[in-house]
Amino acid sequence: MSLFTRTRWAVLPCLAVSAALLATSCSSDDGSASSPADKSVLGQENKATGAPVRIGLITTGPKAPVYTEELEVAKATATYINDYLGGINGRPIELITCEDELQVSLARNCANKFVQSDAVAVVSGEANNADTVASITSPSAMPYLTAAGGQQSLLLPNTYVLINALNSLAGVPAAYAKQQNFKKVAILAVDSPTAIDPLKQLGPFAFGNAGAQVDVVPVPLGTADMTPQIQAALAEQPEMFHLLGDVSFCTAAIKAMRTLNTTQPVMAVTQCVGDADTAAQIPGGYEGVKIIVNTVFDPAQPDTKLFDAVVDGSGAKDPKKAASVFRTLLGLRSALDGMPDELSRQSVNARLGAMPQPAPLTLSAGGTFQCGSKPIPVVANICSDEALLGTLDEDGNPTDVAPIDTSGIFSLPGR
Repeated sequence: MSLFTRTRWAVLPCLAVSAALLATSCSSDDGSASSPADKSVLGQENKATGAPVRIGLITTGPKAPVYTEELEVAKATATYINDYLGGINGRPIELITCEDELQVSLARNCANKFVQSDAVAVVSGEANNADTVASITSPSAMPYLTAAGGQQSLLLPNTYVLINALNSLAGVPAAYAKQQNFKKVAILAVDSPTAIDPLKQLGPFAFGNAGAQVDVVPVPLGTADMTPQIQAALAEQPEMFHLLGDVSFCTAAIKAMRTLNTTQPVMAVTQCVGDADTAAQIPGGYEGVKIIVNTVFDPAQPDTKLFDAVVDGSGAKDPKKAASVFRTLLGLRSALDGMPDELSRQSVNARLGAMPQPAPLTLSAGGTFQCGSKPIPVVANICSDEALLGTLDEDGNPTDVAPIDTSGIFSLPGR
């Protein structure tokens, strides 16, 4: 085993912690007022019949600190699949649900419940204890498809992750640096081992593949004035900044940049972006900041119209927060539909481990996924290398969202 390979596996668990946190709620909305859902986009009824295919669904539940209304959206999605898509291979989906309230002990209980049931697979959205679930489902050979993985869930067998959360950490900024021929990039992140250590390992690898250098600038948590940190970063002459933090972190960073009249492009994750009131606190607001997104709600696009029609009447007050479980259930159906074998845990694992062709990754501006194809060589469980980049307006609304090519950014040496 090469040194690179040993380092790669040692780093990934820590790296994935930050990746999973950054994946949640990365979405783009054009801000248009909603209009009544067009139910005609559901198409002709094609009801599934026969014995149900049971799927385990782990959700946060209403008692969680953050409830994303996944249960309502998941039930509506299953109904759509059963009534209009003919279920999976003609059989209706039956959800076996369990709420973990974002607690590890409850997530463990849910995973054990699914393993002991007759479910053929487990799915979850982005807000989950993916590691806890995978630690139980993986050795039990139960397929687990999640929108965004955590630590070991990116590595354990029988586990499949739809979204490449590594793009938020380094993939997209490295790809953009390559596209713009930037040779040096500064990443500002909270001074925490779970954030800084992965970046110091992943950064040189990803940016090295892009032909650039990266400086990771740790910023103490709660720093209100980041002028000293920005000045220190400027001393290294970066051609671009990337921000990894929450709203208060990025507000302070952008304020300092505007005060210092920096001219370098700035990229951020959506957790950085506040509302219009926050934007008003920043000179010039968020105007021009590049933003990484995972989910696109464009009312002109067919999959957004479909989402609106499916969740209409579901009872969810803000169904977009639960879009990831809509994507996961539709993704599982797309991956399994048409497979010649009887649906079982073994056959589902075989199918997900070697999907014969890409399937649509809904709400991703035309993206696809293909589990088993290893689009991210360093993390075989990730099923897609799709990445989207937009530009914020003054109030923080994403505009001009388009795919960005990240191919090669996570390639292993010699491949």
